[in-house]
Amino acid sequence: MKDGNRFLGIFFTHNNNRWVHIEKIEKMIKGFVKVVNKKILTDKQVAKLWNVTLIPAIEYQLLGIVITRQEAEKLMTPVNILMKHKSNMPKSLPNCIIYDKDIYGIKDIYNLQLECISKNIMYLANGNEELNKIFKIQMRKLQQKYWSVLCVSVMVTSDKFPTKTHVGDALIILNENNFKICNHKIIDDQFPNH
Repeated sequence: MKDGNRFLGIFFTHNNNRWVHIEKIEKMIKGFVKVVNKKILTDKQVAKLWNVTLIPAIEYQLLGIVITRQEAEKLMTPVNILMKHKSNMPKSLPNCIIYDKDIYGIKDIYNLQLECISKNIMYLANGNEELNKIFKIQMRKLQQKYWSVLCVSVMVTSDKFPTKTHVGDALIILNENNFKICNHKIIDDQFPNH
């Protein structure tokens, strides 16, 4: 963290080091689990505490990075174990039960991130004139970086290239979850400029 700058509680580094943010989120979750584990709380109270106190703080930290599904699952593991322990459920029970709105409604970090990223990308792409210009510049920069005439939102996948940019990583996550931001028509084997 020494090589980065802290601005409004989020660390920014010159090389876009993701691990600073992931370690911060992991530390927050472990602290929450450690405190709540020692308290005499019901399963519903733990779910409410998670959703009301820690999720907004994690959501704020997620503004700085885009995490993969595997990273989100790893971060959620202590919370899943805590909830199953507090509700006297076996550890082998599927996590979808504690994420179900009608049962406990525990908010999952990955789904929360998908919601935030999709909103942010849509605001950037369709927002006011200045935001739209910034988004187009970032998209063109990604096209130039990977020497492609194709639309970046169509060609991005995590196995093709790591972007190390927030917009690029967001497009990868959205694309992997079948969120499309462009509706292209192919004209003469080329995508029209947008």
